[in-house]
Amino acid sequence: MKVHLRDASAGPATVERRGEHEPVNIDPVVSTVLRWGVLAAAALILAGVAFYVAASGARAILFAPRGVPPGAEANPTSLRVVLDELSPRQPAAVTDLGLLLLIVTPVVNVAIVLIAFVLERDWMYVGLAGFVLAMLMVGFVVGRA
Repeated sequence: MKVHLRDASAGPATVERRGEHEPVNIDPVVSTVLRWGVLAAAALILAGVAFYVAASGARAILFAPRGVPPGAEANPTSLRVVLDELSPRQPAAVTDLGLLLLIVTPVVNVAIVLIAFVLERDWMYVGLAGFVLAMLMVGFVVGRA
């Protein structure tokens, strides 16, 4: 690290450090992504419940339904399956999309934090965040099997 001082005749002395970077303030981005991701997921889940009530009537919710909504028997295996089920507007697919968004929101935040650590060149935290992101991805792949 080199420290350069300006000429005293140019005004007050300031220290300029080369090779150091200002820390990236990522907190507002992380909190915004979390807030809007959770709110959007909650809205989708509530919309799925509302579609189910509209299709089956309020009685289905009030008196503990004995069956499950159409499309809820199988767990979605991919985003494509959920999106395909949205076209006939199945209530379970809308709810599944909300749940998937709720699961993906923290993963997106880990990726954002990883990028911030790369920009700060904080290699220890890049390694830790990369490891966490890799474990999440492995969990998604193993969970599909």
